[in-house]
Amino acid sequence: MIASQDGPSLAGTPATPALTSATQAAPAGKAAPQSAPGAEMFWVFIPVLLGMVALSAFSARKQRKQKEKLLGGLKKHDRVVTTGGMIGYVAEVKPDVVVLKVEEGRDVRLTFTRDAIAAVVKSADPVATSETPAETA
Repeated sequence: MIASQDGPSLAGTPATPALTSATQAAPAGKAAPQSAPGAEMFWVFIPVLLGMVALSAFSARKQRKQKEKLLGGLKKHDRVVTTGGMIGYVAEVKPDVVVLKVEEGRDVRLTFTRDAIAAVVKSADPVATSETPAETA
C-alpha cells in the first residue's frame, strides 16, 4: 500500500515533508535551477579531446618530416620499397618522379612518383641482417 504525502506515514517509515528545501528556498513561481545529469562529465571530456587532437597533429607532423627526410636522401643505386610493395633499385631521381630498375636481366624500369616510395632498404641481403650471433652458435 502506498502512502500519500497528505496522509499519515506508515509504521516504521519517516514522514515526508510537504515541501523540500529546494522548493522552500525558491521564490514563489520559480523552481531552483538544476544542471542536467552528466553536465560535469562534459567538462572533463573537453581537455581529453583537445589532448588527443594535439597528439594526433604532432605525430602527423613527425611522420611527414621523416618522409621528407627519406625522399630528400634518395640517390642512385638505393634499394627501395614502394607503397604497393614493389622492390627495386633507384635508376634515376628527378624532382617529382623516381625511376626504379626492377629486373636486372631485361633492364625493366618503372616510373613512380616520389611519394610512392615507402622505405629505403639498407641491406641487399636480408638473410645476413636477420641472423644474430646467438643463432649461429
